[in-house]
Amino acid sequence: MIGDRLPTENELCSQFGVGKSTVREALRVLAAMGMIKIQAGKGAYVTKNEDNTFDAIKYWFTEKHAELSELIEVRMAIEPLAVRLAIQRASKEAIEQIREIHLAFKTAAANHDHIEMAILDESYHNAIIFASGNSLLIKIGKLIADAMKEFRARSFAVNQNIDHATLPHEKILEAILNKDENAGATAMILHLEISKQDMEIVVNV
Repeated sequence: MIGDRLPTENELCSQFGVGKSTVREALRVLAAMGMIKIQAGKGAYVTKNEDNTFDAIKYWFTEKHAELSELIEVRMAIEPLAVRLAIQRASKEAIEQIREIHLAFKTAAANHDHIEMAILDESYHNAIIFASGNSLLIKIGKLIADAMKEFRARSFAVNQNIDHATLPHEKILEAILNKDENAGATAMILHLEISKQDMEIVVNV
């Protein structure tokens, strides 16, 4: 209920069988959505009940439309480049990490766990940007990821958007594994264009 204090990080780790980093990222997503408030030294408190009805999601996307459009435009500029550089420079370990994140994302999608999907979607794109080896891209990517937290969680609460992310991720991974820069950049652009279209559909329904 509103005002309730959430269990501690250790208790949440034990309850869900996950590590502290996963719990902390989930709390950051919930905080970005305004569902909880994290007070230093005191813990996390419920500020409102989750509202993922279509009307609520539509209202949020409508309010944030201009900001989100700009974020996606910037992503369209930097993430195809990040894929190209990752294909040129990524180590085997970095590529394996991207693959493992994608597999975990598919599992979360099958379970319709939109919070886990939001976390893993961010991790997937961050892993590609990190694999680029470009420190400026990495810094920009982090800023964008922080701004996109609530967008990701609310977007995946719409069922059709789950499939719209899973297949493009697969295509991007295939291009990385095949070391095909053009296919990787094209797949990333298509992925982001679909994300923008999904947002437009919700806003205009």
